[in-house]
Amino acid sequence: MLLTPRQAQIFQTIVEDYIDFAEPVGSRTISKKFNNSVSSATIRNEMSDLEEMGLISQPHLSSGRVPTQKGFRFYIDCMLEIDRLSKEEADMIDNIKRDYAQKKQHIRNLMKDVSRTISNIVEYPSVIIAPKLSSEKFRKIQFLALGEAEVHITVVTVTGLIEHFSLSLDFMADQTKLDAVARQLNSVPGGFTMKDASAAIMAEFGIDKDSNVLGSSISDYEDDNIDDRIFLNGSENIFKKPEFQNSQMVKRFIEMFNNKENFLKLLDTQKCKSKDDVIIMIGNEFFEVRDLDLGLVASEYRDSRNATGVLGIIGPSRMEYGRIVSFVREMANKLGDLLNEGSGRDVNSRH
Repeated sequence: MLLTPRQAQIFQTIVEDYIDFAEPVGSRTISKKFNNSVSSATIRNEMSDLEEMGLISQPHLSSGRVPTQKGFRFYIDCMLEIDRLSKEEADMIDNIKRDYAQKKQHIRNLMKDVSRTISNIVEYPSVIIAPKLSSEKFRKIQFLALGEAEVHITVVTVTGLIEHFSLSLDFMADQTKLDAVARQLNSVPGGFTMKDASAAIMAEFGIDKDSNVLGSSISDYEDDNIDDRIFLNGSENIFKKPEFQNSQMVKRFIEMFNNKENFLKLLDTQKCKSKDDVIIMIGNEFFEVRDLDLGLVASEYRDSRNATGVLGIIGPSRMEYGRIVSFVREMANKLGDLLNEGSGRDVNSRH
């Protein structure tokens, strides 16, 4: 889609003014941006052409214009300029990294605290999805037989984060054999995967090599324990926005925000749009909650072994994307750094 320079300037003014004030933008406001060098009649004609292109609409006959979803998508894909972080925001992010590097937290507490802090800084709801255990690499494992076929497992990733979980197995959980498996795995240079752990257990217990009991148990565990992987904070921030003063909208947002399984599916979808390494979704791209007219900015973060998680910010579709994209990108980089620098923790540490 090609716009003349004047159309592009008018359109950009409408989008950015609407982002700032959540009000339809009239020709008089735009004329002031042009220092009154373009008449209101000319501006209205240009706005009429932008309407025909589907980029803006007029909510009421006598009102100004607002961006459509097509308009927001065009702005994001073709016109968005990424802001530099302010010194205050950059310092806040560095402080987050420094504080949490010193705390040596359990991964769930780490993600929960980082999500809460992000929400407080940007004043939008936030989401963090932890990497799957099945995609991680580990340097230590410890087994504790709890019963005939139940075992408690403690693992330490190569980045030093600790995770605990219990699994039901399809065989007798003999503590002596489990200890032998742990010694073998813990001596592997460079660490091991859950697939390696499954193979070691099957060899020690004489289980059919075609089986992958530990791997499948981990997958089942992750499917059943979504709360251990996804962390949502700051829902109250959305209710400060004028779009969410309606009680029905508030109810719909709370229902959506509390459905963690849908969030995982949402971020796995292939229909989202990206700008560089950042995912940006708006409006109808949210499918089941398209009526909420939301925006989402998210980015993957990685540990040293390329296990990936997602960090994101949710708001109305008129979010200030230039600022939010730079914040999300930098925060995801810092969270990845934090995981990569987390080595040196002991499997027996208490948290």
